[in-house]
Amino acid sequence: MSMQVSVFEESSAAGAGKSRPRILAVDDQRDSLRLLQIRLQNAGLECLPCSSGATALDVLSRERVDLIITDVMMPEMDGFELCKRIKADPRLADVPVLFLTANTEMEDKLRGLEAGGHDYLNKPVDQQELVARTRAALRVKNLQDELKKQIELQREIHRLHQGMLSEHWQKTLGQLAASLAHEINNPLAVALGSVQLLGFEPDLGGEVQGRLQIIDQSLQRAARKLRSLLFIAQTRRDLQTVKLSEIVEDLLALINYRVVMQHVTVNTQLAPHCEWRGVPSELGRALLFLFDNALEAMDDMTDCVLTVAIDGSATNCLIRIADSGVGIQPEVRKRLFEPFFTTKGPPHNGVGLFLADEIVRSGGGKIECCASSTLGKTEFCVTLPTGI
Repeated sequence: MSMQVSVFEESSAAGAGKSRPRILAVDDQRDSLRLLQIRLQNAGLECLPCSSGATALDVLSRERVDLIITDVMMPEMDGFELCKRIKADPRLADVPVLFLTANTEMEDKLRGLEAGGHDYLNKPVDQQELVARTRAALRVKNLQDELKKQIELQREIHRLHQGMLSEHWQKTLGQLAASLAHEINNPLAVALGSVQLLGFEPDLGGEVQGRLQIIDQSLQRAARKLRSLLFIAQTRRDLQTVKLSEIVEDLLALINYRVVMQHVTVNTQLAPHCEWRGVPSELGRALLFLFDNALEAMDDMTDCVLTVAIDGSATNCLIRIADSGVGIQPEVRKRLFEPFFTTKGPPHNGVGLFLADEIVRSGGGKIECCASSTLGKTEFCVTLPTGI
């Protein structure tokens, strides 16, 4: 006869050494559960007994276990359903599940494997087979854990490598910027000054004056482009209070060539009062990643619109970057800021949005992505603390 028992029937399970593997045993038959617990404890394993699938899920929500052994035939929730729910939980998906069953039919075994089960134990359970299969499953679990650690380590190495490449790129671009400042800024200033002086000559005709104005405007535009490049390339790490509208305007000047080539219309709504305190070049790099992402989303499309808006309150400033591109699917949107995640082929490596998120968070802010916004199909919102 089936009887309900408490989650932890024996205090010995709670007092077992923490270094021992923890086994969650599930069986609605009291005597079978007690016998399984004793056999596991005699093998040097810690056992957490549960009398139902619902109780097991409750325990798993609070406790860490290395292996689950469950009876198949149980009322309300059988072992197959319990296994499915366990495997659907990302936190528990890697925990092996062993089924206990008196039914040796192949169909039932296939059901268990399809539900995500690791192995079967036939009732009545033989002590040696129980220990052998349990330890085999634990070895698999340990190998999986080690593999996950290696993967995480490899990701960290890749992240550090990308950081080193990024730092190297920034230093190299900084050196180039210094060279450009010396080689271009001085002659550019001379040319601008000469054109403006010529404009004061009294005997110049209207046509010449018009041409001088065109030259002056072109040189001024070249100077703005150069300042934008110098802004992104600067290597200063000290905190500065900057107007966000000026940063965005410099970046838009920097990407203007791509905007023109892709026939993109740029709409701006930039509140001039929004200020932020941080490292301007770092924020510029983060926003540049977002601009690149928006332009790539509109590649090979018509009637493209890039909208940039800045607004703020007493505590926060909000930068919104929206595009009229292809949009982002919900399942992709959840993973946008994961390192090395990309839906694009080479040369994309999936670090742009990850680095943008890292930079913004290091500056006390956050990035969020939403779809179907009032500004476009896809919108990235960058929230930053107001500068002091």
